[in-house]
Amino acid sequence: MNVARYDSCARSSLLAIAYGRIRRRLILELTDSYIICIFDDIRVKGSNVMRREVLLRSIVMLTQLPVCVYGRQGDEIERYEIISRNTNESEHTLVQKINEKLQTEDFVTMEYDEILPVRIYGIRGTEYNYILGPFAYGSIDSEEIKIYMRRRKIEDFPQVQIRESLLAANLVLNALADHGADLLESCMEENEEIHMSSLIGEELRQNDAFQSNHTQADENVLYRYIEQGDAEYLKKNYDFLYLNHPVILEDPHKNEEYMAVIGISLASRAAIKGGLTSKEAFLVNDIYLKKLSACKGIKEIYNLVKEAHIYCAVQVRKKRQSGMTNQYVERCKKLIISKRLEPIELDELAKETGVSKEYLSRLFKQYEGIPLVEYILNIKIDTACNMLRYSDRQVNEIADYLSFGSLSYFSRIFKKKMGMSPRQYRREIYDSLGSERI
Repeated sequence: MNVARYDSCARSSLLAIAYGRIRRRLILELTDSYIICIFDDIRVKGSNVMRREVLLRSIVMLTQLPVCVYGRQGDEIERYEIISRNTNESEHTLVQKINEKLQTEDFVTMEYDEILPVRIYGIRGTEYNYILGPFAYGSIDSEEIKIYMRRRKIEDFPQVQIRESLLAANLVLNALADHGADLLESCMEENEEIHMSSLIGEELRQNDAFQSNHTQADENVLYRYIEQGDAEYLKKNYDFLYLNHPVILEDPHKNEEYMAVIGISLASRAAIKGGLTSKEAFLVNDIYLKKLSACKGIKEIYNLVKEAHIYCAVQVRKKRQSGMTNQYVERCKKLIISKRLEPIELDELAKETGVSKEYLSRLFKQYEGIPLVEYILNIKIDTACNMLRYSDRQVNEIADYLSFGSLSYFSRIFKKKMGMSPRQYRREIYDSLGSERI
């Protein structure tokens, strides 16, 4: 079988599996033995060059991770990438350093610089060195990072998850080198050590500064009063119920702003549990977050959060006094929140609530003022907003986590609800919060 035919067969075999909705799962399950199995199926025997080409092309197609093959003297031999990008002088220098390290080490990982969440791997093979990357393992979509890259004439990087990149490196290391290893396991152990060190360091820092955090029990007590609508008790005892928290950021004002965002959001959630509709609670949430942006001091932030908590409790009390709640609707709302990361079927929702789908839909429209499907989408989009704000997950990952079915559907619903795309929303959040993430 000639190289072209062999290459075509191999790509067809892998792409047939990769297409559809199982791409991520396939990447997580790829092993060297699986690749060998594919090679055996297409009856490729003996050619190391052909085997290397198919393996590297397959990795690039499945992960978008660029791969470059170097000789022992640092001369480039082959390059595999989906989209060609120009490399600058600093990248050349970085690759040279990696090749130098590979003279004595089997596996090297280096950060692109101190700013960008970009990484490069180096692997010492039996005959050649293999450079995987550079690739972005975090978000590079913020305006600040884009400006940073433009000023330094740095072209965009492919987005690859750390786990996928390590599995790809595993394949190269075990298939094209004399030494095998489990890079994923070793890096996870290393990350666990780093996380543990960070946790202990932060605990000691808070202890030295006489700072303490509140407990889950403290939090439950405060938000239970909001859920029960007991505004009078909150007014009299708020200072006693106040949730202590440490100063995590160097800027105390920014620290209190972050904590206030969490406190106001949790209060609106408690109000929904207490009987407010999602539309009412989220409107209260938005109003107070707008007020928060105008606060000029820590004391002002404290008073605003106190006001928001008491206001939510007052609204719950009014709703309960009006009798405008329904046990089936409230049970259904709690189920939706608990299942927000899953595909939610109306039939299953009605079954768990204890009524028919048609009756539940009528009740929901009557008591919530919006259709049941719209409420489900509101909860999912609200969760997506939190993920975009507080995590560095890519937009397509968030769509997958929330079981939207496709990125285009998620983006369409998000824009309809929020008036902008998910990427625009994240960019606005970054712009409003400043440059802490960079």
